[in-house]
Amino acid sequence: MTFSASSSQVVRSPITIAAGFIGAFIVASLAVQMVRSQASAARTSLNAGQASNVEPVIASQAAMWSVLGTTESN
Repeated sequence: MTFSASSSQVVRSPITIAAGFIGAFIVASLAVQMVRSQASAARTSLNAGQASNVEPVIASQAAMWSVLGTTESN
């Protein structure tokens, strides 16, 4: 019975390793932001009855720029 063993070594450039670390850091920081935003959203939904009057968000850019066409009566 004869056993054959072969080994190969993968050589990665330092730029590839650095890019991997940077990519992992970015993904981890985005995950932390997502978890924190979910936690704060859950906390604010519990206190929804105590919320003050919140101004609505204007979604359209045309609505934001339309204010410039109006005259002020001061």
